[in-house]
Amino acid sequence: MLTDYDISVFKKEKPPGDFTFDTMQEIKSLCKIPLNKKFAEEFDNIPLAFKKTAEKESIQNYDETLSQLLINESYPKLIELKKYFNRPRPKDIAKKMNIDLPNHELKSMNTPSYPSGHSAQGILIGLFLSDKYPQSRGAFLQTAKNISDSRNIARAHYKSDSDLGKKIGASMYNHIKKK
Repeated sequence: MLTDYDISVFKKEKPPGDFTFDTMQEIKSLCKIPLNKKFAEEFDNIPLAFKKTAEKESIQNYDETLSQLLINESYPKLIELKKYFNRPRPKDIAKKMNIDLPNHELKSMNTPSYPSGHSAQGILIGLFLSDKYPQSRGAFLQTAKNISDSRNIARAHYKSDSDLGKKIGASMYNHIKKK
């Protein structure tokens, strides 16, 4: 579905430099977000988060495999972008800037920071599930937003990481939908 998806346009959207004023401001804004470990954990597992939403929405014919399929399809493109930019996680730069940034370490925080893969995949899946189950559109899009927000709440990502991730997720959705 995404093998022919062109990520070159996103390679032009560079993040702020590691030790710039903008990055320092992003770290300071993360410091102001209350650290909520429970929320971060709840939305770290993307397929499970959407499955729980489907259960709350009483969707009888929910297709669990769709989320994992879209994650598998999007992962190679997202990891290529992450490696291209190789942006350190906020906790790493904060430490070097002598800024105290408590974070909640998640198993999924083992790749470079930019862009946020969770934000991209959350939006991609949320939009697909909204099409498939239009009566639950609001709930699925809220789950996508929560997945993205949870990455900032855990201090796993800068806001700019999440913003580009959401943009990529919507772009991937549009690419697949056109096919």
